[in-house]
Amino acid sequence: MELNFRIWLIRIQRFKMWSHLSQRVLSMAVTIRRATVEDTRRLSKLMLTGLEDKTSDVYRENIERFGIPEEYVRQVFSFEALKKAVTDKNQLFLVAVEGQTLMGFAQTVRQSKETAELDRIFLLPEYTGKGVGTQLLGAALDVLKKEGISRLTVRAGKDETLARRFYEKNGFKFVKEIGIQAPWGRDLSLVIYELGIMK
Repeated sequence: MELNFRIWLIRIQRFKMWSHLSQRVLSMAVTIRRATVEDTRRLSKLMLTGLEDKTSDVYRENIERFGIPEEYVRQVFSFEALKKAVTDKNQLFLVAVEGQTLMGFAQTVRQSKETAELDRIFLLPEYTGKGVGTQLLGAALDVLKKEGISRLTVRAGKDETLARRFYEKNGFKFVKEIGIQAPWGRDLSLVIYELGIMK
């Protein structure tokens, strides 16, 4: 299987989004829709700007913790990379918005006729812990089901307690643990989860 290393972004995108998942559902009007190219331009700017603060928890818990080179981060979050994801017919890229304000996104990549991988979930810090991540996941599952996908997989760091808890609370089942070498040369321990999508 070709290793798609946008997976590590789950760590960066998290911005502590899962730490208060059990709290109340959003009282704001959230719309989830397919992303446009313009959305990706705005998302790229927001993400790259948000990661400039090297003293932030986000930077320390993700970029620094996993030894991810800054050039790699800039490349993965670039407008070109996000635009490619939105225009790729094998990828689903949904955004959560309130009016014209981008709140976050979810991205899946089709692996086979019946299987897709949850590649990224990203929320801006001010929208974490309010149920937006769960809404994005639910919307992605609805679209995938209509497209004939019956199984969704996801990878997370072995020690990423919050991310793993999020997947488990949303019905994902542990499959196995694997060791891989990241594109930047660091060895990582990942766990793979799977969720059956009811037809």
